[in-house]
Amino acid sequence: MAALTVRPHRNDEVYVPGAGPQGGNFYLPYTMLRDRFALYGIEMHTADLVPPQQCAFELHINAQHRLSGRPAYVYCYEDPLIRPVNGRRSHLLQYRKVFTSNEDLVDGDKFLKLDYPNDLGVVPVPGWAQRSLGCVLIAANKALRRQSPRNLHQRRVDMARCFEQHAPQMFSLYGRGWNQPAVQPGAWGRVVKRLREWKAKVHSAPPAFPSWRGQIEHKSEVLRNARFAIAFENVSGSPGYITEKIFDCFVHGCVPVYLGTPGAAASIPPDCYVDARAFSSDVDLVRFLQGVNEAAFAAYQAAIKAYLASPAAYRFTQACFTHTLVDAIAADQGLQRHGDTCCVAG
Repeated sequence: MAALTVRPHRNDEVYVPGAGPQGGNFYLPYTMLRDRFALYGIEMHTADLVPPQQCAFELHINAQHRLSGRPAYVYCYEDPLIRPVNGRRSHLLQYRKVFTSNEDLVDGDKFLKLDYPNDLGVVPVPGWAQRSLGCVLIAANKALRRQSPRNLHQRRVDMARCFEQHAPQMFSLYGRGWNQPAVQPGAWGRVVKRLREWKAKVHSAPPAFPSWRGQIEHKSEVLRNARFAIAFENVSGSPGYITEKIFDCFVHGCVPVYLGTPGAAASIPPDCYVDARAFSSDVDLVRFLQGVNEAAFAAYQAAIKAYLASPAAYRFTQACFTHTLVDAIAADQGLQRHGDTCCVAG
C-alpha cells in the first residue's frame, strides 16, 4: 500500500467523482494516479487509511513540513510564492524524488520536470454566434498572504475596472466575494475582508463591482458561452509555471487573454490566445478585444483545435502527468507492471 497526502482531504474523498471545486473533479487526476499505481501492484489511499506498518511509500501533493521517515515523493502543486516550502531545495532533498514545474530546481535526476495536468479532450464547441458573452473573468475575490511584485490578483482587479469603465456591456465577472471591494494581501487584508462580510449581513449595499454576476457551479457553463476570458495566473511564478487557466479556456473554445510567468507559455502557439503582455495598457487590450470580428475569432478557435490535437499539447495532459509521475516512482521503487515478469524487483 501507499499513502497519498493531499491536505485536508481524507477517507479517499479525492477519488469521488464530482466532489471537486466548482462541482467538478479535483484538478489533479487522482483516480488516474490510483489506477496506474495499481498496474504496479500498489494500492493507494489517502494517508488516514494506510496503516504505517503497511505503507511502502508516501506521495505528497505539495511538500510537507515534517516527513515521517518512510520513503516519500512529492509533487509541488503550488508555486513557492504561495507555498514557500515548495521552493526550499534543502528541505526538498529529504524526498526521494521531487516533481515540479519549477525549472530553477529541475536537474533531471532528483528534481524532475512535470507540468500541471489538464483534461484536454477535444469536444465540439459553440462558435461566435452561439456565444452571448463578450469577455468574462472567473475568479474568487482573494489575495496572497504576503505582498509581492509577482502578485497577479491585482492585475485581475485592474482589468475588471478597466472593462467597467470603457466597455461595460462586454464584460461579466463571476466568482465568490465580488460584492465586496478587492481583498488586499496580508493578514490585515483578511481582517478587513471579515469585517466587510459581517457588515454586508447587517446592511445590504450594491456590489462593489457592477460587472459581478454572482457565483457559478461549473466553470464550463460560462466558458462555453463566452468569446474571451481573462486567464491571468494567481502569480507570475517560477520559471515553467503554467496552470489550468489557459487550458480551461481552450477546451471550451473560449479565447484566453493570458498573463503569467514570462516565457511559460512559449510552447503554446501564439495564435491560440491573446497575450496580455503585448499591450501597453489595459485600455489598449480592451480596445483590441472590441475589434475582434467573427472571422478572427474563428481563426483563434481553429488554432486552438489544431494545437489540442497535436503532439505538442501532450505534455500538459493528465495522461502525461500520470505516466511520468507513477512510472518514475515505480522505477525508483524497483516495481514492475503486472504481466511484466513480477511486481517488485529485487
